[in-house]
Amino acid sequence: MKTFVSELVVGASVDSLFSVKYKRGIDLTKNGKYYFSFGIADKTGEIEVTYWGGANKVTVQAIHDSFEEGNVINVVGRVDSYQDRKKISVNEGLGSVSVATTFNLSDFLPESTRNIDDMFSELLTMVDAVANPGLKALLNAFFRDETFAEKFKHAPGAMYLHHAWIGGLLEHSLAVAKTANCAASNYEVDQDLLTAGALLHDIGKLKELEVSTNIKVGEEGMLLGHITLGCEMVRRKAEEMGLDPHILLKLSHMIISHHGKQEYGSSKSPMFVESILVYYADEMDAKASQFERIKRDTNSEDFRVYDKYWGEIYLK
Repeated sequence: MKTFVSELVVGASVDSLFSVKYKRGIDLTKNGKYYFSFGIADKTGEIEVTYWGGANKVTVQAIHDSFEEGNVINVVGRVDSYQDRKKISVNEGLGSVSVATTFNLSDFLPESTRNIDDMFSELLTMVDAVANPGLKALLNAFFRDETFAEKFKHAPGAMYLHHAWIGGLLEHSLAVAKTANCAASNYEVDQDLLTAGALLHDIGKLKELEVSTNIKVGEEGMLLGHITLGCEMVRRKAEEMGLDPHILLKLSHMIISHHGKQEYGSSKSPMFVESILVYYADEMDAKASQFERIKRDTNSEDFRVYDKYWGEIYLK
């Protein structure tokens, strides 16, 4: 029976399947024994494991080399606590680590609670409402391309925090577009530009994030980031289609400024009304969805819960 990360209890034994998030090299303890650590995860969270070996490095090295990132492994060990955080210890001769060949992928990748096809239909309705022929053609070139659409519909929105699940990118992009358009009723805006910027602002996450049995930032994502990657994707497609250069300039700015400040990854701060609306809509959805998820997933009779990112969150 699968035991999820969220169900692990300090002091209890564990014998279950997890996906490998990362693996560190072998090190030596002060008493001359070899060990190594690695991260494991499932759809409910992640935890670090330490394999405690003996004085024979060859034996420990063989265990270390028997699995790699992305594998699903069976971990037999004990749940401990270190600096108020749960960890799993696997002791040579008592526990074990082995690669699993049969597993249920849905145990490792969380999915959106919303219907993906319904959300995508809603997105296409927004695209159909765009009047500017150049922007409509650009949006159709992405979202009505079957290969791109399938990737976009099932992509996560992040590795850890907001919308870190299958369908998360679609869910987040749609929410940003709806929120920005709702707020736009108070201002004079280019509605078509606003919609395009909102729907495309995180498109680079398709290249930034890699999905297997877990979600992680790939090499391209680590070196360039989704903002740069997304701007490149949009500019390349738009230039091929002959989009008006001034519209493309503004759309590019909306993508590179949607994190608001340089310290948050934006090379420019928002400089016009459509860009500021996308920035705040993105910020609002990213944060509100995390509070919503924490409240939904918390099983407590208390009126609050502490989260390591947000501090205390009120539940009632």
